[in-house]
Parts: sequence; C-alpha cells; structure tokens
Amino acid sequence: MICNPNSTSQNEALFRQVLPSLREVEGLTMFSRFTHYPGHAEDIVKGLTRDDYDAIIAVGGDGTVNEVVNGLLGKVEPGKDLPDNLPALAVIPTGSANVFARALGFPPTPLEATHVLARMLEHDSRRRIYLGTWNDRWFAVNAGFGLDADVLSRVDRARENGFSATPLRYLSVSVRAYLRARRKPPRINVHATAKDGSTLEVSEAPLMLASNTNPWTFLGPLPVVTNPRNSFDEGLGLFGLSDLTGIHGLVGMLHLMGADRRRWLNKVTKARTIQFDDAQEVILECPEPHRFQADGESEGEFEKITLRTVRDAIEVFAPQDPSPPHKRSARQILRDLIRMS
Repeated sequence: MICNPNSTSQNEALFRQVLPSLREVEGLTMFSRFTHYPGHAEDIVKGLTRDDYDAIIAVGGDGTVNEVVNGLLGKVEPGKDLPDNLPALAVIPTGSANVFARALGFPPTPLEATHVLARMLEHDSRRRIYLGTWNDRWFAVNAGFGLDADVLSRVDRARENGFSATPLRYLSVSVRAYLRARRKPPRINVHATAKDGSTLEVSEAPLMLASNTNPWTFLGPLPVVTNPRNSFDEGLGLFGLSDLTGIHGLVGMLHLMGADRRRWLNKVTKARTIQFDDAQEVILECPEPHRFQADGESEGEFEKITLRTVRDAIEVFAPQDPSPPHKRSARQILRDLIRMS
C-alpha cells in the first residue's frame, strides 16, 4: 500500500477507519510505504512483479495513480510487449477529484471506497483497462494542452501557498483562466485517427482535451461529461472548442463545466464543439510552447505532444459492471454534496 500524505483528505483518523476494513480480508498481508517527494510512488514500484506483490493499493488522488502506473509499466515504447506479470492496481481515493477511482465505479469517499475494495479483494474481482500515453509516458484519466493545464498549474500554486484544492477553487481558477484564454487563446493544431479509420483535422483550436474515460473530471460530486461514449474499454475521447469568444464561446465553456447537463443549449454549442471518439493516435501541435497536463498534474510546456491508446494495458481491482457516475440520481448527487461539504 502506497500512501500520499499530501493528498487532500488523507490523515491519521482516516487510516484508523480504513485499515481495519482491509485487515478483515482473509489472507491479506500488507506492506505500507508513504511517499516523500513528487515521483516517489513511481520510484517505489519500479521493477516490481507479481512475484513481489499481488497488488499495489494507491492511497491518494489521480496523480498518485499516475505515478504508480508509470512506475509499473515503465517508459512507453511503441511495439514493445507489455509485461503480463505486473501487480494489479487498486485505489483508495483521497485526492480532490479522484476521477480514476470514481470512473471505475468506486464511491467518492475513502471509507466507502475501502469497503467496496475489500469486497473486490475477497472475490478477486479484476478487469483490464485501456490506458493513454503521451510521448513516452502513460496517463490513466485525461491530458490536454492549454486551458486545463493552466488551471491545474495555478491550483498547484495555490496549494503550495497553503490553500486547499476545493471544487470552488477549481471553478474560480477556471473562470479566470477562461478570461485570459479569450484574450490570448492557444492555437492547437490537431490530427487524430480513430479505430475505424476516420480522421480529425483541426487548425488553431483554443481548447482541446483528451480523456481516457467518462466523465472527463468532477467538480465535487458533479461529473463533467465531454464524450458520453468514452470508457476504460475504448480509445481516447477528444473534446475541443473552435472559438472561445462571444456568447457561443461562453456557452461552450458552460457545457464543458457541466452546466448544460440536459443539453438545452446543444444547438448553440454544436457549431463550436469538437468531439471525436475512440481515437488511437492524436498529434497536438502549438506554434509556441504551452502548458500540458496529464492526470491532473502539470507536466511543463511543450510545442508538440503525441497521444496514443493501449488496449488492456493494466489490471485493476474494480466492480465488473459499474453504474456510470454521470447517470446518478439527483438524490445521490445531493448526498455526496452534503458529505463533502
């Protein structure tokens, strides 16, 4: 079990509740490590096989999951066979968004998720999922140039100054980033190829996101759905806007942030929205360096990124047939809002 003590909801009290649930799993023996610096989880699991451990339990957010995935799978090399004797991946979500765990079908709170995980461990309930790659590294949830990377960079800066990464802070930073992007939008050129051979060519889009699952992210309990068909069993989903200016650009951003869940504004956003599903390879290019993010972590500035999808890349403990998180009832969403407040 690898624990990130800097994740949003991790503390001693949580472990006093979580550990007894896991210890009740018959035959389970755990060895626990805490991370001490960015990339530490990746270093800890590098080179491990199933002869060492049957499973790695990542206690943290999507960034911790990303580190574990990259440590287990190593550098991306096209054409290289993936190792088939890796430990399976399990997650207890203690981050701010926890997209990976929630998209797999786990509850959003750590204690509830641990109860579900304990049952998965007891029944050895595993499945294989697709993962995305960017250049020579892996991502599990999402990746993108420009606006989303700018938001994450500024939220990280706020956290370094002692502020928590709450949904309200993400929303506030997103609005300011959108206003900046309207004044000086990124110019992202896109070339994508889908599994069925169809292609997407876009010139100078101000916003382009890639997701490995559905939803793209969460604002608190609210799922942000960009590509409804997307899942861990398909290629990458692309979502972009062709223009951020005017009322159409504003409505497009509201759609991205989940404000148009009933799609009443679909006719307004359709002309400015770029959607492409089951992409196998995506090339994103900018005329000048822009921030790039993967799994909610700012990765620096780049002019060109190549994204790909890899089928059945890793084995995870998860419900076999999770109910889609974006189809939860209003009552369930209200319940989660109360619990997270």
